[in-house]
Amino acid sequence: MFKDDVERVTQALAPLCEPLPDVFVEADQIRKKRLPEFDGDSNYAWLATHATRAFAHYKLGGRNLGPWKLSGKHARNGELWLTDESYKIRILHGPTEEDVPPPGHNGQRKAYYLNPPLVDMDPMFGPKNDKLLIIWRIPADAGVPVFRVVRPIGDWNWGSRAKTDLDFILPDTAEDLAKLRFDPTDKGLELRIPDEREEGGARGAGTGAG
Repeated sequence: MFKDDVERVTQALAPLCEPLPDVFVEADQIRKKRLPEFDGDSNYAWLATHATRAFAHYKLGGRNLGPWKLSGKHARNGELWLTDESYKIRILHGPTEEDVPPPGHNGQRKAYYLNPPLVDMDPMFGPKNDKLLIIWRIPADAGVPVFRVVRPIGDWNWGSRAKTDLDFILPDTAEDLAKLRFDPTDKGLELRIPDEREEGGARGAGTGAG
């Protein structure tokens, strides 16, 4: 049943494929226009990140996200959360392409990371109330935001392997998201992107993670 569970997750995320990139591009442009002094200065990278996230939160509040809506307390260190009442998403900034921020020592955050593995889910219920992470980055050489979707299933520390069973790059459109295929492996779920002979081509990239 894991493929059905994964399909439910990807279908739930479909309404976010286009709004998220649009909003973060706009937020980053506003930040650069108003705070150009922070560009390229590592001493202020944290503030640039917080400012971009704040503008994104403000802009998301005025966008049509389908069933999704802002949640959480943005005043609490600028947290950015979304929910559609069945799934919760915590949007975090990723410092590098490889790293997934670990839960740290906070008990509530640790609990958020403890999803039951999809391969063990009861087929009668499916992945309701799943808690997902979306890791955002804006690579300096591209200037275009990248969103990595992660479903955590455990605890880890910086520098160690992230414990996830779903890990992929969110495509730019719902159509491309629907084309992604996931196959089980000993390490979790592996993302397979159909080639042009299978599906007429698909954009996006990602890897499975254990």
